Amino acid sequence: MKHRGFTLIEVLVALAVAAIGLGAALSVVTNATSNTVYLRDRVLASWLAANLITEMRLAPNLPDVTRTDGVTEYAGRNWKWEATVTQSQVEGLRRIDMEVREAGSDAGTSLGHMTGFASRAAFAGAAGMMGDPFDPASNGGTPIPQVPATAPVPGQPTIRIK
Repeated sequence: MKHRGFTLIEVLVALAVAAIGLGAALSVVTNATSNTVYLRDRVLASWLAANLITEMRLAPNLPDVTRTDGVTEYAGRNWKWEATVTQSQVEGLRRIDMEVREAGSDAGTSLGHMTGFASRAAFAGAAGMMGDPFDPASNGGTPIPQVPATAPVPGQPTIRIK
């Protein structure tokens, strides 16, 4: 007598192999998803750190040498940040170390760390020649040099800004 089909043991072994394979595939997908979420959080924290350092650099005065912290809403979430400003060996140059983490997380779980520098030394020469660099109305009594207009170069397109 000729049997067609599979025996019950063959079917159970095939199901066990398929279950192990599907479990491994599910584990890989779960790990990839959690890694993607973690990397997204790190990128957002780095962007926020860069934004906060830029705000400190663009302030009219150098940041105080101190440690400050706060909570900021960014990308629909709350983030806890801590900035440590230290004086460097160069006069007028301050170092800013920024740590960012999720608002509800522990202090040691930083997702983003960035270091920047704030200085007014770059404007010192310009301020001596043309007045306060942060006040466009002030030129310190010295006329601001005008850049002469150049004639268009033949064969190159001319860009006109109105």
